[in-house]
Amino acid sequence: MTGYWLRTLLNGGTLALVSSLIAGCATTVEPGRPPPGAATASAPTVKAGDYWEYAVRDGYTGLPRGLYRYTVRQSDAGRVVVDLTRDGERIDSYVYTADWNGLEHPLRNLQRFRYAPPYPAYAFPLYAGQQWRSVVSSTDPVTGKSYRTHVHANVVGWRRIKVPAGEFDALEVHRRVYAGNMEFFRLQEEIVETDWYAPAAGFAVASEGTSSHIDTSRGGGGRRDPPLRVRGDWLIAELVRYSAK
Repeated sequence: MTGYWLRTLLNGGTLALVSSLIAGCATTVEPGRPPPGAATASAPTVKAGDYWEYAVRDGYTGLPRGLYRYTVRQSDAGRVVVDLTRDGERIDSYVYTADWNGLEHPLRNLQRFRYAPPYPAYAFPLYAGQQWRSVVSSTDPVTGKSYRTHVHANVVGWRRIKVPAGEFDALEVHRRVYAGNMEFFRLQEEIVETDWYAPAAGFAVASEGTSSHIDTSRGGGGRRDPPLRVRGDWLIAELVRYSAK
C-alpha cells in the first residue's frame, strides 16, 4: 500500500521536485548569456504613472472575470510599487524589483508572500532557449511562516501575439513553481504559468496560469483510489490598453 501511495503522490510533477531535493536544495541554475546574434529583450525602464489594463477571463468557462489595471505608484532605488484595481476598485498593491521580479505579492491561487531573494519571474536579458532555476524563501507577512519555493523557468521563443491592445513581438516565458507549502494532508501547490513578455509594452501582454495540490485525506472512496488533486482557478489575461512612458 505504501508503494502505491508513493507512486500516486509522485505523479503530476512532484517527482521532478523530489529529484531536485535529493540533488541538493540550494542548487541554482543561472540563466547564462544569450548566444551571439540572438534577439534579446532587455529589462524595461519603469516609471511612476505607467499602467497596463487586462481583460481577465476564466480558462475553464470562458466567462469574464473583470478588468484589472496595474498602475505604477512608485519607482525608485530598484523598487517598484504597483497598485492593482479590478473594475475601477483598488484591491491590492504589489512590490517588485526594477526588472519585474517579486518582492511582495501573492503566489498564484495562494496568499501574499514576501520573497528573499526576489521571486525570479524574469532573468533579463531574455532570449529564446534561456532557462533558470532557483529556490526562494516565501514568507507570509501575516503569519510569519516561511516556505522554500522552487521556480523552474524557461523561455520558449519569440511569438507574434495579437491582443486587444494590438499586435506585439513577445517572448513566451514558461514557469513551473513548487510552493513548498505542505501541511498535514495537503501537499504543496504546484503552479504552471506562462507570460508573453513584449519589450514594446515593457510588461507581459498576455498571461495565463493555474495551480493544483493533492489532498491525501480525500479520494474516490476505495482503498486503492488515488488521493484527490484539487485544482485552483485558471485565469487568462490579455492586454487591453497601456501607457509605458
